[in-house]
Amino acid sequence: MDIEEILAIWESCKEGKLQKIPEDFYEKIDEMIREREKKKSEVDEVEYLNIEDEIRTLKRIRNDVFEVRMGKILKLAWAKVCGRNVELDCMIGIEKDLFDRIVELLEKFKSAILGKPKKEERIEYVLVRIKKDVPEFEGVDGRINRLKKEDIVLLPQLNAKALIESGVAEIVEFKR
Repeated sequence: MDIEEILAIWESCKEGKLQKIPEDFYEKIDEMIREREKKKSEVDEVEYLNIEDEIRTLKRIRNDVFEVRMGKILKLAWAKVCGRNVELDCMIGIEKDLFDRIVELLEKFKSAILGKPKKEERIEYVLVRIKKDVPEFEGVDGRINRLKKEDIVLLPQLNAKALIESGVAEIVEFKR
């Protein structure tokens, strides 16, 4: 990999989506920096300053690419936690590992804050006749009930059972 390829990758990182980079991108830049560091002791002052400038540029590009990619990976991780399809082909191996760990942490955090989504429970209902007025209450199905004497209503089994046991309601039976 040469400086032109590195600059092209740096430019592509600024685009909207996460772009594919070589698996060894960061290692290659580090290798180029090490080579230039060694070369500094063999050159004159003018060349030395040019090499120093190249080293600073390479480090800045490496850091910029890293920061931009991490921002995009964090956004993709959040998108995955929110249930969207996420393409991982543009990530290098170490980024995929990081992505998986971030998703796992975000899911745990989301679950701790918002609670786990409850499975849709099937509520059984019972037809009852109300024998006495009942103060307003919320049923286990989330409905607000206002019941008067002689009402015939369909109530969740748990609520109906409580009213029957307290003598306020009775089951309506059908005869065939």
